[in-house]
Amino acid sequence: MNNKLLIGTALSSVIALSGSAFAELKVSGDVEATHRGISYDKAGAGFDQDNDNGIGFESNIILTYTKDLDNGLGLKAGSILEDGTADSEYITIGGESVSFTVGQDVGNNLSSTVVPHISDQTGTLVGRPGSAPGSAGVVGTAMLYDNQFAANDEAHSAAHVSFDANAAGGTFTVRYAPNNSEQKASDSEIISTAGKGSATEILYSGSLGVEGLGVQIGRQTETEGDESVAGQDDATLDKLGVSYNFGQFAVGAQTQRFDDGTAADSDTESKTIAATFSANDQLSIGLRYHETDKDGSAYTADEEITVLEVGYNFGGLGVELAYADIENVGGKTANKDAEVFQIRTRAKF
Repeated sequence: MNNKLLIGTALSSVIALSGSAFAELKVSGDVEATHRGISYDKAGAGFDQDNDNGIGFESNIILTYTKDLDNGLGLKAGSILEDGTADSEYITIGGESVSFTVGQDVGNNLSSTVVPHISDQTGTLVGRPGSAPGSAGVVGTAMLYDNQFAANDEAHSAAHVSFDANAAGGTFTVRYAPNNSEQKASDSEIISTAGKGSATEILYSGSLGVEGLGVQIGRQTETEGDESVAGQDDATLDKLGVSYNFGQFAVGAQTQRFDDGTAADSDTESKTIAATFSANDQLSIGLRYHETDKDGSAYTADEEITVLEVGYNFGGLGVELAYADIENVGGKTANKDAEVFQIRTRAKF
């Protein structure tokens, strides 16, 4: 019996040591299943869609490693594997006040928003410019609204370096991506920069020290790259968002202006207002409204999007329902309206 006790004690010690050795490595993630349905009627334009729908899956494994370095600074490194492929990776060195990061698709950025929402942001829910109608369940190229630069043109999505300083109840971030492309090398070799420019991002996100307040303000600038067009300036995105949370209610508003830098006046301005209500710890309801105005003779109408969303938390399993009604798709009076309905289920671990 004493031998059994000694063996048990020894095994407990080994387990304790193993746990201590790996205490700085954390593994988490989620699995998502999304159903999206679309209805868009524009006869004779190749955009006809009537109850076009499908189901998609996404799995994420999040690896986070933290350690205190010998010089007194802290190290944080990690990666997010999306469907088996590294979607985000980073190495951060610093302390509580300031830090330096080299990474990709990570950190404080203007793609996020302080405007309260339950399901996907509207740009994700209804589609991104440049995608064909029906591709990934979106309305397609006629869609004007987008919460960020076009794909592969964001400073935080590309491989970048950034400096973060925590002050005024939030985080100030300065980011530079020498090649604003999401293409990845298999190792540390230099990758091609042909046809791509650089991107910089400067922003603040935080509460300004006021409880319940959320503020996001910043600018991203994108250079032309090797294939520049004569007379074209750098593209810029300016964004300002404010929100306030008081108990069960949260409200917010946001304005952003995108200038693609072309010689012609082609600014795109989007305004957003939203409110959410948490009925209890499980049930939340939200309502959003977006209005997008694009300069140019072809764009004679404002594109208007209204989103109604509901979320329910079963404890480890979340279900979100979102319905979007789009008027004047693409900001043209010739275009008809569209509807998008989405159900997303997410299981976290």
